[in-house]
Amino acid sequence: MAGFYVKSSQLKLNAMKKDFLLPSITVCLFLLFSISLTGQQPGQISKGTWNMRPEGTDLQIEFTTKGKNDDNRINISVTVKKSDLTDFRQGNNITFYLKKKGGVIEFKGDVTDDDGDGSFNYTPDAMFAKLIEYEGFKDLSSNVLLLFTLKDVDAKYINGIKGLGYRYVSENDLVALVALDISAGYIKDVQNSGFKDILISKIISFKALKIDPAYISGMKKLSGGDLSEDDIISFAALHVDEKYAEEMYKSGYKLSGQNLIQFKAMGITPEYVREIHATGVEEISKDEIVQLKAQNVTPAYINEVKSMGFKEKVSVATIIKLKIFKIDKEYADQIRSAGYPDLQADKLVEFKIFKIDKAFITKATQFVGSRPDPDKLIQLKIAEGGNVN
Repeated sequence: MAGFYVKSSQLKLNAMKKDFLLPSITVCLFLLFSISLTGQQPGQISKGTWNMRPEGTDLQIEFTTKGKNDDNRINISVTVKKSDLTDFRQGNNITFYLKKKGGVIEFKGDVTDDDGDGSFNYTPDAMFAKLIEYEGFKDLSSNVLLLFTLKDVDAKYINGIKGLGYRYVSENDLVALVALDISAGYIKDVQNSGFKDILISKIISFKALKIDPAYISGMKKLSGGDLSEDDIISFAALHVDEKYAEEMYKSGYKLSGQNLIQFKAMGITPEYVREIHATGVEEISKDEIVQLKAQNVTPAYINEVKSMGFKEKVSVATIIKLKIFKIDKEYADQIRSAGYPDLQADKLVEFKIFKIDKAFITKATQFVGSRPDPDKLIQLKIAEGGNVN
């Protein structure tokens, strides 16, 4: 009976391992790139609000477009030089312009000491839109064209991406690449870091998680070399840095990349490993460390189990079973004082499963006329409500 429950717990743990290999990474990416590609008709003017603040000698301007719903609104922040703006000045109710290859942005509002806000209109350049369309991206909304305009994206940029082996870039992927400022140089550096055939979606994940060649190199060196794109993504998403990896490798375990991911996802620290080993429990495998942490087994609980007086050697599996069924020293002492001083751990687990306590032992002893052996006691508990009253 007890073995069944341990097996169920292991199945649950295996499911947990599968779930946290790539924890919630794609969710944040979707939130980053929720720019509607078709929310407006081509050629329409994008409207919205702007907010400006000085950044050194330049200006940081944030654009928020208007839309009927959140899917049609975007926020874009760019740095521009004052010299790039036409008719820019300080004052109230002023109008100035930003003219780029992709179109013209007209600003209206107030500016004081280079701090300002107001409204804007963006008119896409027809030739710019045509050139983007010629590269295979038709009917893009003016909001997307605004993004491309502010990020200085043109046919050359698109061809640069395609030239790295990505002949069929989707519109959503292109928007994500532009929004994250992913250059052809960045992609080439990642490819040269051992991921020659990396998918564009993985490139986007890498950039969103601020993964660079130096990080890839450091993780590969510490883990022994052979890491997949998903391993690197998981490392970055879980904030596995070189310090954590190095300390875990010094903990006495030979850890693979997947082991590191499991340890970090479960919140296993070098301190936790040292404290568990300090309890004196012998031959704790790396998988058992994960299981102990999954069940929130602390060094204090292990010491409590050791104080329960079991005559047999207490294994990690036994500790986990006791923890699963919330067996503490108080319960163990209660059963021992009721006439079962030499009860083994597995049988104590069965007692707890069937909710056998001191009161039931007294009742069962009175019914039988003498103290039942453990198996008989369990049978009586199963039959409770029939012969035992």
